[in-house]
Amino acid sequence: MRKPNSPAALAERIAALEERVTRLEKGEAPPGDGRASHAEARRAVKRCPGCGLPLRQRKGRCAACGRPVASL
Repeated sequence: MRKPNSPAALAERIAALEERVTRLEKGEAPPGDGRASHAEARRAVKRCPGCGLPLRQRKGRCAACGRPVASL
């Protein structure tokens, strides 16, 4: 039969479980895990506020929606 845990031990275990759940939700590897991959560096893409697509200019306007680039 198991011994009942003390309140201090239960509080410590709950804190550890909360930390683990938070880490898993973020998609991070456990501390000290050498298998963790590095975060990919993404190029900053300037987007058109009108349509939200990556900005391609044609004659001073967004090629997708036609919004003037000068208003960006």
